[in-house]
Amino acid sequence: MLGPPETPLPGTRSALEPDRAIKPGRHGLPPETVAAIQRDRMIDAFVQVVAERGYAGATIGRITEAAGVTKKTFYTHFTEIDDCFLSAYERGTAIVLDGMAAAFAAEPTWPDGIRAALRAVLSMLADAPPFARVAMVEVNAAGPRVRRARIECMERFRAFFAGPGEVAVPTVVADAVVGGVYSSIYVQIENGETTRLPELLPQLTYFALMPLVGRRAAARYMETASEIAK
Repeated sequence: MLGPPETPLPGTRSALEPDRAIKPGRHGLPPETVAAIQRDRMIDAFVQVVAERGYAGATIGRITEAAGVTKKTFYTHFTEIDDCFLSAYERGTAIVLDGMAAAFAAEPTWPDGIRAALRAVLSMLADAPPFARVAMVEVNAAGPRVRRARIECMERFRAFFAGPGEVAVPTVVADAVVGGVYSSIYVQIENGETTRLPELLPQLTYFALMPLVGRRAAARYMETASEIAK
């Protein structure tokens, strides 16, 4: 399994960790540093609250309590809950997509890159169950701005499955692969088995490669992926 990303996914740290506290009075921190710490704490708290209670059960009061800040502080940074959701979602998906891109680029061939990119996303989500639930499940209940961000994320995700440069892959085919991968991950998370996501690597590798390299070639990668997943 991959090591943790250099920048942790939202929701993987408690907002109330001692090293994230801001001492009252003269703490010597510049205002921009204080603002960044408060914002980061609220984003982590938001993800944890939504993962535990669902989007419908998330309130500003619960988020600020989990973050250890006041409601006034919340409104200094965000206009509403969906504004906080959008910040958490965009930050987290950027980390995941960057991790996938790095894993993809490190491989010598497109099929190898697909396997590596899938391994990256499955491992990263498995290591961050609260963010995985918020980004893959609860995002569907959010407002239009967050749902639009989800569509844009899926479009970036599609690029990995568009095939090698010399092969023209219809967008609808790439979208079907993305939809299948997304659905498989969604079901695993909804069933409370987020930490077992890496076990999907063999099947998802086969599924993603088969339309472009054929069943026989894809099956070889499924076997290789199975060994890597152990």
